[in-house]
This record gives sequence, C-alpha cells and structure tokens, in this order.
Amino acid sequence: MSDRSDLPPSRKNPFSPMAVARITDFDADPDAVDVAITTDATRQALAHLTAYLDAPPARAGRDRTGTVVAVLGDYGTGKTHLAVRLVRHARQVLADPTHALYLDATAESFIELYRRFMQKLGREGVRAQVSEYYADIVAESLQSSGLTSDMLEWLGSRQLEPQEVVERLGLMESALLRKVQDTLREVTNNKDFGTALTLLLRPGFEHSVWSWLLGGAPDQVLVERGIGTPIDDEVAALEAMGVFALLFGGRQRRFVLAIDELDKIFSADSRPHARTMAAFQTLLQVFGKAGACLVLCGLPDFKSVLPPAVRQRIPYTVVMSGLSQGEVREFVELAQEQVFGTRQLAPFTVDTTRYLRDLARGNARNVIRLCHRVFRMADDLSREPDHGFTVTEDMVRQAARDLFGSLSSDDIDGVVRRVLDANGLDYLHRHLLGVAGDSLADFWVTFPEQAVGCAVLISPSLLDNADLGAVVRRISAVREAEPDAELILLVNGVVADGVAIQLRELLGREPLVYVDRTFADDFKALVNAGRRPGGDGDPLSGLRWRMDQLARQQSSIYGFIEHLAEHMDGVRASSDRQLGAIARQLGALTGTPGRAAEATPSRLPGEVERLFRDAVDALEDVTQVDVMFEEAFDHAPTTTQEAVHRRLRTPEFTRAATQAVFMQKAVQAFRAAVAQWYSSSGDADAEERLEELCGIYDGIVEFLPLFLLDPLFTLPPWSARAGGLVAEVSQGSRRTRVHDALRNLSPRVRRAVFRSSPA
Repeated sequence: MSDRSDLPPSRKNPFSPMAVARITDFDADPDAVDVAITTDATRQALAHLTAYLDAPPARAGRDRTGTVVAVLGDYGTGKTHLAVRLVRHARQVLADPTHALYLDATAESFIELYRRFMQKLGREGVRAQVSEYYADIVAESLQSSGLTSDMLEWLGSRQLEPQEVVERLGLMESALLRKVQDTLREVTNNKDFGTALTLLLRPGFEHSVWSWLLGGAPDQVLVERGIGTPIDDEVAALEAMGVFALLFGGRQRRFVLAIDELDKIFSADSRPHARTMAAFQTLLQVFGKAGACLVLCGLPDFKSVLPPAVRQRIPYTVVMSGLSQGEVREFVELAQEQVFGTRQLAPFTVDTTRYLRDLARGNARNVIRLCHRVFRMADDLSREPDHGFTVTEDMVRQAARDLFGSLSSDDIDGVVRRVLDANGLDYLHRHLLGVAGDSLADFWVTFPEQAVGCAVLISPSLLDNADLGAVVRRISAVREAEPDAELILLVNGVVADGVAIQLRELLGREPLVYVDRTFADDFKALVNAGRRPGGDGDPLSGLRWRMDQLARQQSSIYGFIEHLAEHMDGVRASSDRQLGAIARQLGALTGTPGRAAEATPSRLPGEVERLFRDAVDALEDVTQVDVMFEEAFDHAPTTTQEAVHRRLRTPEFTRAATQAVFMQKAVQAFRAAVAQWYSSSGDADAEERLEELCGIYDGIVEFLPLFLLDPLFTLPPWSARAGGLVAEVSQGSRRTRVHDALRNLSPRVRRAVFRSSPA
C-alpha cells in the first residue's frame, strides 16, 4: 500500500453539521454573525420591527402603540434564526441593548416561562430600570428647587446615581421613594409590584423582593407591606410579564421580547385553561399599551389553537417558507465567503444547488446539513488521483439517502403496526395480493363491513427515475390485483419534487412522507378514508364490528403495557450495545477505532468536564433507575416493591426512562470521543474533526428530543431508603436543570474545548 501522507489536507468545511441557530452564543457573544440570507419572511419580519423601532414618540398624555408579530413555520425552516436576528437588530438600534430579549419556551407552562424571563432580565437589570424612574423623580425635585444644573446633567448622564445625589444634597429620601412607589403603581397598574419594585432601591430588601419575583412565597417583610400572594400560577405569571413590559416600555422607551417555541405551551394536545388563555390575551393587550414589541414564534399549530379573540390581538403574521433555488445559491456563496474570504459557488454548480434544494424541499436545516455532507464527500474524493473538487448530483442523492432515511425497515414496520393496533384494525403483514411479486403489500388492511381493503406500500427515499420506476411497478401490480382497493404509499425518507409530481398524478394525492410528529394522525386519516361502510345490510353488523374493534384496541393497549414492563429490565443492556457502536464510530474519527468510552482519559479540562458531568448527572437524577432497582433487591419492604411495580406498569414512565438512558449513553459516548480528540488536538485538521464529532452527536440527539422526558418531571423522584418512597421536588426546577444541561450541548462543548486548548 502507498503512503498517503503526500495527499493535501482536508479543507475546512464552511457548512455547519448541526444547522441550528446559535442561541447559546447570543448573550455571551453579541457580535457573533451567522451566515444569513434575507428571505421574503425575513424582509417582512424586519419591516414590522423597523416600523416599530422607528415610530416617533407618542404625544404628551398618550401611550405609544406597541405591536405583536407571530412567526410561524415547521421544524428547520429558520424560526429561531429569525427570532435571534430580530433581537440582535433591535439591540443594535436601542439605546439600551438589554431592552431586547430572546426567550425560548422550553417548559410546558407560563410559570416556567416567566421565571426564565425574570432570570434573563436579572436582578440588577430590574433594579437599574427602577433606578431610572427614581432618577426622573430626583431630577424633577431638583428642577423645582432651583438647585445647580450640574447635578441635573450628571444625573441625566448617570455619572451620579440618584441615591448619591439624594445623599449629597440632603434631600428627603423617604418622600422621594414614596413618589417612586406611587409612580410605579401607576405605571404597572399593580399595587404589589409598585411596592416591591420600590423596595429594590432600599438596602437589605433585594433578596426578599427578588425571591418573590421569581415565584417564591413572600417574606414577612413583604407581607407586612401588603404583599401576600406568590406568583405561582399561570395567570399570575402572565400578569407579571405584562407588568415588566409596562416597566421597561414606559418613559417612551422601546422594549422587544421574542418568545420562541410557543407550540410547547399552545398545542392541540395541551390547550391551556380558559383563565390562562384570557390572561394571555391580556398580556398581548398590555404589550400594545406599553408600547412594546412582542414576537411569538412556533409551529403553525400554535396559532390555530388560540380563540378568535386572542388571534385578533396579533396584527402581523409571518409564515416561514422553504428556501428558493436562488436563496440556496446565495447561502452557499456567503458561507464560503465567510470561511475562505472569497464569494464562490464552486465546488457546487447551479444544477447541483437546484437539485439539493429540491431534495431538501427548501427546508433550511436540511439544506445546510446536505451542504455539509456533500462538501465533505467532494473534498474527500478530490484527494484521490484523477478526481476534481466538484459536487455532483450523485453525491447529493447519496447524502440525502444517508441523512433523511428516517427509520430502519424494521422500525417503520413497527410504527405502522402500532398505529393499526391502537386503532383496532385488522391487517396482514407482507401480503401478496396477486401472482406477481410486485403485488406484495407491506400491509393489507381489511374492513369487515366491506369486501375491499387498503394496501400500504412502504418505500425508501424516491430521488430519481430508477426509484420512481420501481414504485410505479408495485402500484400497478397492486391495482391490477385489487382494482377497488385504497392505496397508501408511505415514503420512509425524502421525495424529489419531480418524482412527487408524477406520483401525485398516479395516486391522486401526495405520497405520505414519514414525519414522527404527524404520522399517526395522517396515516389514520388515510386508512379511514378507504373505509366505505354500507348501509344496506344488518343494522346490527356495524355495532358488532365497532364492539370487536374496541375489544381489539383494548387488547392492543394491554399488550403494549406488558411489553413495556418486560422491556424495561433490558433497557440498559440494549442501550449499551447500540451506543457502543456509536462510540466506535466516534472513536474512528479520532483515529482510535474500536476504543470504548471507558478507555478514555478519566478527566477533561475543568469547564469541558463540568458540561458533560452536569448533563449525565441531570439525567441520572431525573430517572434514578439504578437507585430504584438497587432498593428493590436490597431486602426491600412490600411497599417499596409495590412502588417499583407501579412505575414499571406506567407506560409513560418506561418510555421516558428509556429515552433518558439513551440520552445519557449518547452524552457519555460524546465525552469519550472528545477525550480522545485531545490526544491529537494539535493537528491541522483538529477543528474540523471536532466539528464532525459535534455533528455526529447532534445527529443522534435529533432522534432523542427533550420533550419526551416530560413524564419523568410529573413524577416525584425516587428517594433514598431512609426518606420514604418519594420526595417532593419542584417539577419546574427539575425540568429546568435537565434542559439547561442538555440544550445545545455540543456548541457549548465546542466553545469550552477551544477555550481550554492552547492551540
């Protein structure tokens, strides 16, 4: 074999393998710039924000009008990127950058959202805002007294704090603070907040006030001043957010708040109570009255669940759409310009960018992931003899198959089975409908009330004419064998636009592309569309069939619960095997294939080690599976055994605990790979290899979303033996700890690694 050391080094890949907005860099690095192209949606959103920021001050005695903008789009369309861009733009324009905030609704309630909002504002930020009101009142007092204008100038420029002016001139502090309290009560339209915020100006009260603002029970010093109700429900939390919109938006100031992922609170599956919805409507009204700008981002569903009265309070809606061919080309050129210093399309071509856009359906996240993969493929191939540095359509097709093949064939079969079983439907798996082999249906669903059934054909990605020809032959064979049958084509992957058009003409509808979030409802609707119950027969036949269906559904549910209970005992062994393969792949990238996570150095640099330790510990604390099983086998009393059995009989717990174990293993494998990376971190391509490791981790956790852990937060954690069976711990604080430890882990690890590496 020839020595390959003479080959040129790999080029730096200008495309992110993660394709997520850099939220974690937002506050730490306000000057950070992502590659950004201006789409129609971006132009609309920036126009609404600019109109708000450029509006002239309101006339005396009148409130300046605020605005509310909804940004809607599916996963990966760039909602978060746009929200961060809007807030960055506002920070560049506003006199006080802290008056523009980004907030992601990672919790399922407004209580946690409000607490995150307050943590973003910060105690000193709130105190500084209250101090502005104090400075105005002190200035008014100085003007009326005819004292030196120097003090007014120093006070206005904040060279002196109002407390210093009051002390130097011997002004009556108690009278001035009473005026501040009266002003804040008027501004916030809330007696409790007017009193509490004024106390922030007095030494010794900051801790009590801030604890109450974060949702704690009011201390005695607050109770004595009439503050007796904690901010501990959704209505109170929304009211409090409105108070701070008034506080920060008052005095003719502007205030911008972008709330992302609102679909986690507003969804068809978890509609808020009527009182909460009414409080949310009031919040929108308050933002308008305060002269503030509220940006609400989420999936399209979130706005549809709002009642008409609430939707009317959202005057502007921006809908994210897929990138056009021209926008994809612009993105490729800008990304390469940022890394290489010159704007260029090569190694891409106009044709390959158009094809890439079609396969990704314009989805921004998928476009970026495809660009990263094909750039690496072209670069690797260019280092071989007689190969140029060019992206071809074959590379794009191969990358699309690798990235967008959603599930294995066994997994997609299992998903379809579960939906059919859950709905009590009769079916045959891999049923031959005719004599030809192409007439094999992956599932043949039968209906007792009619002679014909529904054929389900499952196909991998359909990207070219060869793929289309194969699936057309199957469709033709099934229709020849069962002309009246309903036919569902389920694609486990991606469909090119040209192929989709031809299939639409053949099927009369788009093929069903597997998407985890919507598959169960979409598939059920298509199957039911094929059912044509007749009304001529025995009137009791329909009732009998429905009773049989309910019995099958109940049997399916019981079987599913039993399966989960049995499966839990084998979770750890199964996850060890599967994630061991992941660890080997990660090890191969660092040049030490086959090396297990346990063989890596035991310690990493302090900040890097802390990030991994926090993530692993947070997952362990929220499941406590090891503790639970250890107690069960440690001569446990009957009550402990029964508690174990109750948890294992709860399907929500077993599913979520399984998810947590997989996430924990993924983090541990990621840590092992990073530890191995340090051994060769001085190499020229070290940064590229670290990016690759982070990309692999992000690709894994895309299939392990954090919201699947929610059932674990609703259960109290398993306690120590001496402390009884369970301990009451705040559901919100446990969720916050897990989300804070795991959200955007790889970008935080990457930055910590670079800070710790001398190179």
